[in-house]
Amino acid sequence: MKREEINDLAQLVQIEKLEKLYKKIEENHKVKILTQATEQTLLVPVQDPISGGSFYAGEVLVTSTIVQVEEVKGWSMVMDLNEEISLYTAVLDASFEANICKEEIESLLIDAKNIKEENIKKTNRKVNSTRVSFDLM
Repeated sequence: MKREEINDLAQLVQIEKLEKLYKKIEENHKVKILTQATEQTLLVPVQDPISGGSFYAGEVLVTSTIVQVEEVKGWSMVMDLNEEISLYTAVLDASFEANICKEEIESLLIDAKNIKEENIKKTNRKVNSTRVSFDLM
């Protein structure tokens, strides 16, 4: 697992599981919030597949937090207004880099990744079942 995947996958985990792991890390290690959770809007760049040009499709609301666990800094940027998830994700990011509870973090995020992939497969099966054969018409 790569550190870059943490922000994406942590948003798929139930908040109760994130909170439980956050509290475990906070109880046993020094956690310092460097930047409180703040809301921002980001422009979303999109590449036009036909012309190859790019344009901004709109804005997205995100919440970001910067923390320090022991001597390692971590950050998060999550979708929407989610201050708690942003804090928990930033702590997981720093802890992962500092090798604190690394196996637990990986296990939690890999489970979330597997559930996400299974949901995508289910959706694809539903979409494929609605396929129309125009040869019969």
